[in-house]
Amino acid sequence: MLPAMAQHNTKEEVFADIERSGGVHYMYPMNQPKPTAAPKGYKPFYISHVGRHGARYALGETVYEEILAVWQKGHEKGLLTPEGEELYKAYVALFPEISGREGILTHKGQEQHRHIARTMFQNFPEVFKGETFVRAYSTVSHRVIVSMFSFLTELGSLDRTFHFDADYGHPYQDILLPKVIDSPGDRGCLEAFGKFRDRNLDLDAIMGRWFTKPDSLVTNKYKFCFDLHTVVCTLDNIDAPVPSALYTLFTPEERYALWRVNNFRDYQILGWYPGSENLRPKAMKALLADIIDNAEPDWQKGIGLRLRFAHDSTLMPLLSLMDVNGMGIVQGDPEEVENYWRNFDIPMATNLQLIFFKSKKNPNILVQVLHNGFEATLPLPMAAPGSFYRWEDIKTYYRQ
Repeated sequence: MLPAMAQHNTKEEVFADIERSGGVHYMYPMNQPKPTAAPKGYKPFYISHVGRHGARYALGETVYEEILAVWQKGHEKGLLTPEGEELYKAYVALFPEISGREGILTHKGQEQHRHIARTMFQNFPEVFKGETFVRAYSTVSHRVIVSMFSFLTELGSLDRTFHFDADYGHPYQDILLPKVIDSPGDRGCLEAFGKFRDRNLDLDAIMGRWFTKPDSLVTNKYKFCFDLHTVVCTLDNIDAPVPSALYTLFTPEERYALWRVNNFRDYQILGWYPGSENLRPKAMKALLADIIDNAEPDWQKGIGLRLRFAHDSTLMPLLSLMDVNGMGIVQGDPEEVENYWRNFDIPMATNLQLIFFKSKKNPNILVQVLHNGFEATLPLPMAAPGSFYRWEDIKTYYRQ
């Protein structure tokens, strides 16, 4: 029996936890239940993993500095509203803690990977019995490399017979983060995006709460609000105390609207949007082949785990390609995208784990699929409750 396509009431979910409006900046969930046990007689013996780096500071080489420059200019020229003055003071107070740290992994991000490693060790101890051999690799990004070694050192602290071969760099880029040059067809998506953005965002109303003359301070209002929203969405990621006023920069309604716009754009680029040529999901075929083709050679060589570390722009198109939890949805209505495809399902440190099980009495190898530690679905018949699939079915389906 194939899984039914999941439809969500996403607006309700976002307002129940407004931090979901942070999208890919959402913090990794730490409340996973223990996965469903395998059918009788089956024991785990191999794990194939793809993970995103952990929590980080906002992206953009000088985004913190550029935002400060706008607030300072408004303050010096007397163009801030009373609310704007309070927010300016709060931002200035935080600035020394964030300046120059754009894109850097935080200590919280390191702990996320230690948590995931501990959970893996606790849930599947049989994989770590005897000597454990691990193959791990990452992209060239510093935050990804540090995430990988946070994960590996935690496993090493738990397993005294733990051996790993870790690497990073350009040989893995074509697998983990292939370079894709957007086609003219994909650029054509910008028109649909622009219309959707303009229907959902009143940027003059938002900025009018802070600035008396927004046009004299900012030339690209969407970029400024998007960058500022990114900063707000990463406040929980950083290691420093945050002035509470900064959490009020946007109302919950504004945060939801900004998220909808950002989520739709992510779907256009990284999902199966019908107006796009879908180049990025298609590019993940190399990573999918890396997962499928290395499994059997690994366990034949005695390698118990293959760990890959990358980015949200790796996991989103990969899960779309594999149709994990229905992320392979083809949805042309921008208003409906959010109820099927949500970028906050790819939070900081998001991961896909394929846990392989074997039995002495049954030749069929089973694979349990976990996304962020929760049982996840594939577009295949389940072999057993708990998101268990036959390895032969997985190989056959994804090699087509």
